[in-house]
Amino acid sequence: MSDAGEIIKSGAVEKIADLVNKLAGPMAEEVGMLLGDKVKVYRVQNWIKTVQKTERLLLDAGLPVNAVPPRLFLPIMEASSIEDNETLQDMWAGLLATASQDTDTVSPSFVETLKQLTPTEAKYLQRLYDDTSSERRKHDPHGNGWVGQSSIPRTRFEAGSPERPDTFERLGLIRRRYSERSEEETLIDVMIYGDELNFEFMFTEYGAGFLQACQGPSAANSASDASTPE
Repeated sequence: MSDAGEIIKSGAVEKIADLVNKLAGPMAEEVGMLLGDKVKVYRVQNWIKTVQKTERLLLDAGLPVNAVPPRLFLPIMEASSIEDNETLQDMWAGLLATASQDTDTVSPSFVETLKQLTPTEAKYLQRLYDDTSSERRKHDPHGNGWVGQSSIPRTRFEAGSPERPDTFERLGLIRRRYSERSEEETLIDVMIYGDELNFEFMFTEYGAGFLQACQGPSAANSASDASTPE
């Protein structure tokens, strides 16, 4: 029996069939055909893991499974089915779960952004976001205020490390905020960083929204309480 046959025999597809049908909405029949005979076994396995993670996020949040518009559901299904990394699978599941609850908070561009992150970049980016969020909560215990207002030390992006800011900037997730610098600071920074402009890294509003959506509906729902950056 083929690997695909083993998956079908195990009942894994049937166990998530109802959930997939609810998420797919009007695309359920087409998705069923896709899972049945057009996708290689490893894609079926990855998709099953992603859907199971999605189900767990929704159950933990006590939320129902709602249909996701095809313009979001199909790209997420396609991209997550070829992803076997745990960190990225978690993010795809979070994005799908969020789209199931509040479609308007999930931009189609979030799918393209997530597709361009490596596992190392995704894990590092989430750690940066968590640290920045923690710093924000220290100053505001009630959780008000936009997370993007907190700065990211330049030292977090050390020369030669794989977690360079270039990719994050290119994807619009972080930006540089410039300010004036004294002559003494200029000399020091030219020696250390090779530039004469004073700046710090900040999460953009897009970056904050993207990471909130990838954490699942509980995190994404808090976005409505965030204030707009200056």
